[in-house]
Amino acid sequence: MEPDKLLAGDTLHSNEPEMQFMIDSAVPASDDPDMPSLTFRVVVLGTVFTCALAFTNAYYWFRSNPIALGIPVVQLLSLPAGWALAQVLPRRQFQTFGKQWTMNPGAFSIKEHVLISVFANASTSTVYALELIVVRKFWIGTPLAFGAGVLMSLTSQLIGYSFSGMFHRILVEPSAMVWPSTLVDVSLFRTLQAMMTDKHGLAREMRQRQRLFWIALAASFAWYFVPGWFFPTLTMLPLLCFAAPNNVVAQQLGDGYNGLGMLALTLDWSTISSSYTGSPLATPWFAACNLFAGFAIFMWVITPIAYYANAWDARSLPIYTSNLFAANGSVYDIEAVLRDGRLDPELYEEYGPVRMSTQFLIMYGLCFMGITCLLSHVALNHGKDLWRTFRAAIAELRSGRSYRRSGADRESIAYEHSGYARVPGLWYVGLFVATLAMGLGACQGFGLLPWWGFLLAIALAALLTVPVGLIEAVSNFQYGLGVITELIAAFIWPGEPTFNAAFKMFGYITMRQTLQLTRDQKLGRYMRVPPRHVFAAQVAGTVAAALVQLGVAAWLMHSVPDICTDAGAPFTCRKARLFYATTTIWGVLGPQRQFAGRYAALYWLFLAGAALPVPVWLLRRRFPRSMWRLVSLPVVLTLPGYFPNMPTHNAAMFTLCCFVFNHILLHRRPAWWQRYNFVLTAALDAGLAVSGIIGYFALQHVRVNWWGTQDHCPLSSRALDQRVVPGT
Repeated sequence: MEPDKLLAGDTLHSNEPEMQFMIDSAVPASDDPDMPSLTFRVVVLGTVFTCALAFTNAYYWFRSNPIALGIPVVQLLSLPAGWALAQVLPRRQFQTFGKQWTMNPGAFSIKEHVLISVFANASTSTVYALELIVVRKFWIGTPLAFGAGVLMSLTSQLIGYSFSGMFHRILVEPSAMVWPSTLVDVSLFRTLQAMMTDKHGLAREMRQRQRLFWIALAASFAWYFVPGWFFPTLTMLPLLCFAAPNNVVAQQLGDGYNGLGMLALTLDWSTISSSYTGSPLATPWFAACNLFAGFAIFMWVITPIAYYANAWDARSLPIYTSNLFAANGSVYDIEAVLRDGRLDPELYEEYGPVRMSTQFLIMYGLCFMGITCLLSHVALNHGKDLWRTFRAAIAELRSGRSYRRSGADRESIAYEHSGYARVPGLWYVGLFVATLAMGLGACQGFGLLPWWGFLLAIALAALLTVPVGLIEAVSNFQYGLGVITELIAAFIWPGEPTFNAAFKMFGYITMRQTLQLTRDQKLGRYMRVPPRHVFAAQVAGTVAAALVQLGVAAWLMHSVPDICTDAGAPFTCRKARLFYATTTIWGVLGPQRQFAGRYAALYWLFLAGAALPVPVWLLRRRFPRSMWRLVSLPVVLTLPGYFPNMPTHNAAMFTLCCFVFNHILLHRRPAWWQRYNFVLTAALDAGLAVSGIIGYFALQHVRVNWWGTQDHCPLSSRALDQRVVPGT
């Protein structure tokens, strides 16, 4: 069974012409196998950018107003840096271990540009182990040694490469696995690289792309200062709040931060193209429809009905909040039921159980439903093909022969004809064995998890990687499974917050890291970068980023007075405090108390989720050309899983932008769309990133007070039947 046919009959192939058109619009049709790739310049610049981003992101992670430098910064800065090195480095030939190499193989190539970004991508977020290290040092248990942090970080970050290799032929090699977000990067690399060539030799089309790119980047850069600092009301224009400034219900429905976001508009690209949804211009229209359908059903229909019908005494709490509440409506004080970091049954009995808002309960219910729905959906639609592909992979490993594709698309054929050597399976096996040993050593040596708990977490990550990856590769959305790992750990080890956090790290974060690496490998495939070079850049960048971030954390925790307290401002560790709260709730209270009594009915949603894909699958088989071929229930359930942390007013604007660009323009102006769509979104994202960074350093202490900076929905965070002011 060729992997290209893996999704035959499913949602992707219902939109195959459009998806292939998206690929053809961005991916180059030709390749130069002699183009420099993994060079001295890549090693130098990759190391510099990785360490710089790792240091900056870790440093600001501890501050009360954290900032994260993303990959657009590297993409923009590494190009002139690479060009400069190509002008000044000597071209002398060296010989090391019998291999000839040079510091300067000639012009800075697009493949080098891609590899530097892949190298540095590991440093764009902080390692998850950092949160557990900080919590153990200041709040729960005994501090962890630096060596434990190194072992935890490298295990959770690197073991994902092993899974990425295991599932490479399922999630990377098939042309059906589009990974839409990588197409934006491809367009950005090609547009930037064209600037370094002879401008007189550029085709007219490429000059027009460049012109649009720089105009859009400049406009995005300049505009973000307006909603970002001077006129934040433009980030959310709550029409219902404007119309009814004294009506609690109207503000609950209309606020995009503490309410349901009905009729709330935005003129801020950072809200439309947020970290929760990604760019609407890079999202297939069918995926956006599924996403918005789930949002509208659960946020605009089920939530208000449940809230105003007073289900679970909902009206005594705010409609949209992630806070936990006590019986009297005040915010639940978790410290009031703890003694020495563990639950005290007598204190808990005296203080009372946890209460949650209706929307928070719906979110948990959808998480329960989503995991079984995802597994059922993949089993029904891809089960037989996955099994055949797995058997073919085992046969290939035994025989030592590689399979050959038939009927593949241009992208697959061009890549395979380039003759690049694959990453040997032994590399992945060796890395897996090494990281498994490190993980077992960390868990056993530092009491993070029982050895069998660590193996269970790794097995769970391996089990969920393919189902979640299949959905993300075609829809651009990753289903979040953090709640499931927390739930499993809380049932197995009640009252053990460290076990809960470690199980989530090895179970969920490993899977998330695997999919990030898989995206980079697909990017390398699109850009015709040798897979062994991509692998080397990923591993080196991951190790460097982890070590730098752990070093920064150790330095700050030992040098900043009163760090992670209000007295240590601005180093108040807001993210670590949130992690401590959620870890304590799951690890100390556990689902036995959190979902007991009135909330126990939520567990039935596990069964409902398993059954939900069956009628859709039957309808799709019975009516293969009907609308049912476009329904993807895991995508429908994706966005509600981000609530109540995600603002609610961006979903409608995200869908509207996707409708305009990826439906109307794609069908009515396909030539324009093919030339400019991905270039435009890359420019908007890059301009936003640069503006956010400059504004953060230049304007973080600037305060402007006028109508455009006020809260226009002050009543939205109140309970409809107010008993106690939330927060007291």
